[in-house]
Amino acid sequence: MTAHDIVLYGATGFVGQLVAEYLARHPEGSRFSWAIAGRNPDKLNALRTSLADAAPEMIVADTSDRPSIDAMVSKARVVVTTAGPYAEYGGDAVVEACAKQGRHYADLSGEYWFQRAMIDQFHEEAQRTGAKIVHAAGIDSVPSDLGTQFVIEQLERRGKRAAQVKALFTDYAGSFSGGSKKTLEALEQLPKSGKYDAAFCSDPYVLAPRAEGKLEHETVTGWDRRRFDRDFRALGVPFFMAPINARIVRRSLALSGRLPCSYAEGTSVGAGLKAGWLWMSRGLGYFVGAPIPLSPKPGQGPPEWLRRAGKFRVALKATSATVEHAAMVDVRGRGDPGYLATSKILGEVGLCLALGHEEAPRSGGVLTPALALGSVLRERLAATERGEFMQFRVLAET
Repeated sequence: MTAHDIVLYGATGFVGQLVAEYLARHPEGSRFSWAIAGRNPDKLNALRTSLADAAPEMIVADTSDRPSIDAMVSKARVVVTTAGPYAEYGGDAVVEACAKQGRHYADLSGEYWFQRAMIDQFHEEAQRTGAKIVHAAGIDSVPSDLGTQFVIEQLERRGKRAAQVKALFTDYAGSFSGGSKKTLEALEQLPKSGKYDAAFCSDPYVLAPRAEGKLEHETVTGWDRRRFDRDFRALGVPFFMAPINARIVRRSLALSGRLPCSYAEGTSVGAGLKAGWLWMSRGLGYFVGAPIPLSPKPGQGPPEWLRRAGKFRVALKATSATVEHAAMVDVRGRGDPGYLATSKILGEVGLCLALGHEEAPRSGGVLTPALALGSVLRERLAATERGEFMQFRVLAET
């Protein structure tokens, strides 16, 4: 029997603790029940104590013990998990239990090979049970995914179809945790591992294998070299998050019937300079007594000052096939993208699945944030912290 609206698995990790703190002080706290879950009861108890009056239930579960995962999932309306890298730490066990039991799920996975495996193994089962399995529900890839959906909608309101979308991050200031470092290392090493062939690793549509309308010459990121973009009035370069974000966006485009439509994502040189200035202006944190860990260990991440000072902004432009019609929007947010911002985004995805997902058009399956929740999530994020956390703005239409 369901006991909680949300069960947060991996709650004692660096991002997990941030999500727990966010849920503990959420203004809608009276509307939902939640629990923290993980492998180590001592760490769970310490986290529970630190949350003071919130005092969520503790659930001990381990992906190496399938019955414990099944029992945990049976108590949840939604499972939110930060226990990554997911391919390495048995994330499939949690997805399988949610898909079979018809419970919603959200993670921070940036591992496209893990996401593809979940699609192949559990998409049909999740469709049957109505479970929404939502991957990449943090900074990767919510701004890119919802931003693309938002900018395309501006054209569709006028009866026009998007043939091209490009996105440029003009702010991305923050740091890394040990968990993100491991994911990026796995991404880099995957082609050398021998587990997947070169075609799989370079497939821009790897998350939409049966999609119609694929573009033959599209590359994974679409933004493969340095170039000056006249629309954004910025010098753009390849973005390290684009191999994750672009694949998620293309799954959204494919399953929503919006292909063929190209997608390219980069970052501006200015974004890198601003991030560097943020670090250097505080002497890498030594000036404020909280140094940035340059080689973070698991469970370690950026200090509080950097989590609060960070920010992100991505500008997106959609253009029709005739190039006569276009729209430009931006998505911006406050807080270190990978940590403070991600913890709030993931928390809101979980709450949206628990409290408001019925308004979203699509039912179950292995989905993306845009497919699973769409404008419902967009409106929820825009209202978070009285509109001061994230904004979705229309910049221009032609």
